[in-house]
Amino acid sequence: MSSETDAGSLAEFYKRPYNPATPVEPKSPFDRVKRFVYLLEFFVKSVPVWICLLVQRLFPGPPKNITGWNALVTGGSNGIGRAVALELARSGCNVVIIDIDETNGKAAFYKVDVSSYEEIDQLGREIGPIDILVNNASVLPFLVPDEYSPENIRRMVNVNILSHFWTIKTFLPGMYERRQGHIVGLSSLLAYLPEGYTRSYNTTKYAIRGFMEELHDEIFHAGFEKRIKTTTVFPGIINAREECTDQLRMLPYVWNRPVYSPEEAGRRIVEAVQRDTRKLVIYQSNTALQVAKFEDLPKEITRLYTRTIFK
Repeated sequence: MSSETDAGSLAEFYKRPYNPATPVEPKSPFDRVKRFVYLLEFFVKSVPVWICLLVQRLFPGPPKNITGWNALVTGGSNGIGRAVALELARSGCNVVIIDIDETNGKAAFYKVDVSSYEEIDQLGREIGPIDILVNNASVLPFLVPDEYSPENIRRMVNVNILSHFWTIKTFLPGMYERRQGHIVGLSSLLAYLPEGYTRSYNTTKYAIRGFMEELHDEIFHAGFEKRIKTTTVFPGIINAREECTDQLRMLPYVWNRPVYSPEEAGRRIVEAVQRDTRKLVIYQSNTALQVAKFEDLPKEITRLYTRTIFK
């Protein structure tokens, strides 16, 4: 007899016999007509929505007041994380930093391995409610000679991706209870514009992009979209860790691209929180909509653009 633990186990579930699904009847011509009517209905209903969004863009309201909010920044001892933590503190937040870098940790600092759910869960019990969660912690596997070793791949996936699952599992329920919160996920511009030289790292950044998109809709379906916001950040080259900047600028078509300071990135990320910006691209004047359109162009066009603009 299966135990209660086995009942919730995916491994045990997929040992069960495979049961084919019942065939689904094809759509009738009448169904296709209904879909066309629904499409017309969508266009009519979308007009006032577009007008409202345009008015909001032209006449934005005042920034959100986050004074007194409790903020947690993962990987906050240096680089972008440190800059975000300092900017949040200047905005009046109570900031908690979690990192494995004890040397550079200051103020309310906790040494926590973000890849460990147990450590994140214990931290949540110790520090209490969090209003702003900034998932910044990340490892860069291309900084070591053997980035594709099983050990390095596992470490990268655990830190860059699984940490998002653990922090959301720990702190999102409290945001629901208090009906207040903001979650920031650090992806990368590479998640829109891959270069072909950072496959393993780039995979994790695409994962964060998808994670944050689904999280945003999950919050909407839970009925909290007005109260709990999300921001996904897509930075270009940030002049943080020396080895990383040097490595990236050695890549073809990358070396002469603009480089931003962690302080500039931190300022823009906190502004995005205050403005409830859903997607932030830190690269010249580009927006997520612009790079998304570029992403779907034929590869022959995007490669020609890269070779021409960044030669």
